[in-house]
Amino acid sequence: MRNQWSSPWGGYLLGFLVCALLPTPLAQGADAPQRLEPSLSKNTRLMVFSPHPDDESLAAAGLIQRVLSLGGSVKVVFMTTGDGFPEGVEKETRIARPTAQDYRNYGKLRKKEARQALRALGMKKEDVVFLNFPDGGLRNLLQKHWIDRRPYFRSPFTLDDRPQVDDTLLPNIEFNGEDVKREVEKLLLDFHPSLIAVADSRDQHPDHCSTYFFVSKSLKTYRKNYPTFDPKVLNFLVHFRQWPVGSGAGMGARLNPPEGFPNEGSEWISLALSDEELANKRRCLMEYNTQMLVMGRYLMSFARANELFLIDQENANAGPAKTQCLGLK
Repeated sequence: MRNQWSSPWGGYLLGFLVCALLPTPLAQGADAPQRLEPSLSKNTRLMVFSPHPDDESLAAAGLIQRVLSLGGSVKVVFMTTGDGFPEGVEKETRIARPTAQDYRNYGKLRKKEARQALRALGMKKEDVVFLNFPDGGLRNLLQKHWIDRRPYFRSPFTLDDRPQVDDTLLPNIEFNGEDVKREVEKLLLDFHPSLIAVADSRDQHPDHCSTYFFVSKSLKTYRKNYPTFDPKVLNFLVHFRQWPVGSGAGMGARLNPPEGFPNEGSEWISLALSDEELANKRRCLMEYNTQMLVMGRYLMSFARANELFLIDQENANAGPAKTQCLGLK
């Protein structure tokens, strides 16, 4: 039997109490973020690229709801299933040394949670896509395994070297960077988004900034082949130092840009959430039981009165993608 702080609800309650007592470590950026609402309408076609299940809800649950409420369309794409998380697998299974199958099962569980979470936001199952590339391995696919060259990259957790067949859009997909790009390009072509939300290149999690790089590369090809389609790109931030944990987390306090964030060439914009949107976001985050068990306080720190995004001027102009965390040029 789990004690009260080991359960998903216990993690949430503990996080809620602790966050309420902590001082806010953030400072408002030099310029107040602009409002986002005027750029959304019934014609908005939003595509969200999420590195792992839960990132889409942490960063953009309100944005997803707003577009759907206006009559627009939303597609959420998960780059990985989050199956390479040893701490999470060990806590969920209570096994000190999980096997490859334990990691695969964990990934299946996280996929189920993601579907339930997005259903709480009003999304349909057919609008949720899992690419199932290696959790914790996207950076390797960029730097060391870009093309189809043996030996393939093999996940150190699941021991797989390719996605499951039912998670691929194209035939013969393997764990290499070129195949990631091909899959993303197909998604862009099939959906024709007018608005894209993707992790920022300065996010300090390698899978997040790698996702930015893959989407940027694919967008460059997409814009070249279809110049009349030029989607606007919003970047979101999930991992930067200790941000955004602090006073008021999970209680609807305002989310401000992190202190010390290198936002040269970018502009912050803000989406204010209604009470109903915020309540749905909390409900959505609670569906991620596996993550609440491990980091409930952190997840609920994103349940704020607004969501923040960055407009990347280079990406907006189809220029080269900066990927600071990768050291690539």
